Amino acid sequence: PNECGLDFESFEIEQPAASCDELILNGDAGETIAGGSIEHWRHEAGGVQVAEDGADGSMYSLLSINTDPGGKYYALSQYLDTRCMIEGSKYSFRALVKLTNQDDTLFQCNVGAWSSDPASCPAAILVSMHGLTDWDAEWPRAGAMTESDKEWNVMEGTFTVSAFDSEAGTVALRISGAPAGVNFQIDQVSITPVEETEAPTTPPTPAPIPSNLPPLHQLSADYTQESVSFEGDAVIFSSSTGQDATILTSIAFPDNVEIMVEYLGRDIFGSRYQAGLALFFAAENEALEAVTTDDNGFASFESISVASIRDRMYPIINHVWFHMKNQGVDGSIVHSSGESDYQMMTGGKFKLSRSNGYVSAYHYYNGGWAQIDHSQELPDLYKTAPVKVGMRIKREWNSEYFLKVLPVITDTA
Repeated sequence: PNECGLDFESFEIEQPAASCDELILNGDAGETIAGGSIEHWRHEAGGVQVAEDGADGSMYSLLSINTDPGGKYYALSQYLDTRCMIEGSKYSFRALVKLTNQDDTLFQCNVGAWSSDPASCPAAILVSMHGLTDWDAEWPRAGAMTESDKEWNVMEGTFTVSAFDSEAGTVALRISGAPAGVNFQIDQVSITPVEETEAPTTPPTPAPIPSNLPPLHQLSADYTQESVSFEGDAVIFSSSTGQDATILTSIAFPDNVEIMVEYLGRDIFGSRYQAGLALFFAAENEALEAVTTDDNGFASFESISVASIRDRMYPIINHVWFHMKNQGVDGSIVHSSGESDYQMMTGGKFKLSRSNGYVSAYHYYNGGWAQIDHSQELPDLYKTAPVKVGMRIKREWNSEYFLKVLPVITDTA
């Protein structure tokens, strides 16, 4: 796209027959061509070249030179045949990946870590775009590394073509995310259809899910598995290595909805500001990855949330601060705040509510609920639209935290 030059009196479009049995072209770096080939592959931010070092004893692979400060923006990508992007179709992605430092020693990434981790692993995404100038895009995950302790490691995953993907003008596979200074090589890249198997005549009976299962439960919500755990109906946020933590309902709630939490336990680490808890409402289509950021990205999280409220505590001061952000009717982000003369420890409670198109926040003080600042009107888009409900940690740049809370969600139904 956009590489055709300036002047064309006429031209003919050559349209080859569609072949959807394998979406990747030249996934082996031109193994049968002398010297290899980078044909069909593009680089973003860095460069792409053939390396005379392939997986499983093969001759060639594709190499992205990833020097400082390029980092995780460096990518290898390939446009896919949009004629194969049929809504509901399922595809399997697989590639072999090799990571090396600038001195050619192997680099081992942290499998399963979020992108905020300096040693997180590369991943594969689809980039589906509508339009050329006033464009819109989605970036669903296609695959992730499942290991990193070998010379060549598996990156794999499956994805289902969405309605957005099927109507996109361009769809590309992008592999990126290696830390700054870490080169990455790919080989045996493949995207193939997933063959649907017929359902058995007598399907197995699934284990029953209790009808009163809370919406923020391990069986009914999305959450960061490294840093969120459960104890009955309680949710535990904990880390000793600086992991970010979020839990988000898999269902959305229309009209009036409220989330209230009570602290069941909170450990203190050091004498600086402690990691705090944020309650939030998110648009129905938001995914866990979008609302999970490190502290540097917290403002971005607040800007895409419908509304959020968080507590802040300094351990040597008998005080608590609250900060609320919400989408304003004029398109801005509205900031409200409050404070009180106690610490948000075991037994402390606060909540976030949407009622009749307004959001409000409260904390429990002296035997009753006290409002934090004023109620704020939401834009028409979010007054009654279904929203997901979530909780997440703002680490305040701490690597350690432990918070145990009991969440309760109530809605119009």
